[in-house]
Amino acid sequence: MNKFKLSMLTLALAAAGTSSMAFAQETADAQTPQAQEEAVEVISVRGFRRSLQDSQMLKLGSDSIVEAVSAEDIGKLPDVSVAESIARLPGLTAQRLNGRANVISIRGMGEDYNTAMLNGREQVTVNDNRGIEFDQYPSELLSGVVVYKTPDASVMSQGLGGSVDMRTVRPLAHGEQTIAVNLRGERNDLGSLNPDISANGYRAGFTYIDQFADGKVGLVLGLTSMSSPIQEERWNAWGYPENDNGDLVLGGAKPYVRSSELKRD
Repeated sequence: MNKFKLSMLTLALAAAGTSSMAFAQETADAQTPQAQEEAVEVISVRGFRRSLQDSQMLKLGSDSIVEAVSAEDIGKLPDVSVAESIARLPGLTAQRLNGRANVISIRGMGEDYNTAMLNGREQVTVNDNRGIEFDQYPSELLSGVVVYKTPDASVMSQGLGGSVDMRTVRPLAHGEQTIAVNLRGERNDLGSLNPDISANGYRAGFTYIDQFADGKVGLVLGLTSMSSPIQEERWNAWGYPENDNGDLVLGGAKPYVRSSELKRD
């Protein structure tokens, strides 16, 4: 029977191999958490889905009955004007003037019974009533709108029907430098009915957001301009006298066209 004897050289090589394997195992174990930490993927939800989440969180976190609209990104409210956006909310309707949403009714109460605010400060109107023309506020500079349908002690100015709080972009909360440029064109289907008013219009907007002094100072610059043509074909009729057969006939008619241009800067 053969007997094997381990020499000193064999024992030394075996010990070295064992220590190398143990060191490699310890190194792999030590690197595993770091590798796992580096492999973590950060998912940032933005766009339209983010705007829906922000609106939902505003409603869930409020003690009052509110409706909210949030911009999916700077200058990207769902519609061109604020009036068009909030008119889509439940319980709100818009009164249109020359085809555009102008004033807002809340829960059936007219514009005289509602209050409009900008960052919590009450807004006034140049009209002979209390109705605010919401289409004069550029949507490019607003981050969202909150509509209070019930009284809230935190709201400074409140109306019987409800209160609309328009909130501008906050540069420090935005947290990054942003430059947004919007340019839209429009054309009236009726064409140019009068030579003084063109059938083409535009809407342009520029927004610049930045932070300075290690995030302690914020800056927002915005510029918007709009030109919207309004073309109308009208027909007025009056008088319905009877003819010799006793039938009612048209007494007179006046067809005419009217053109105007809405400008906002």
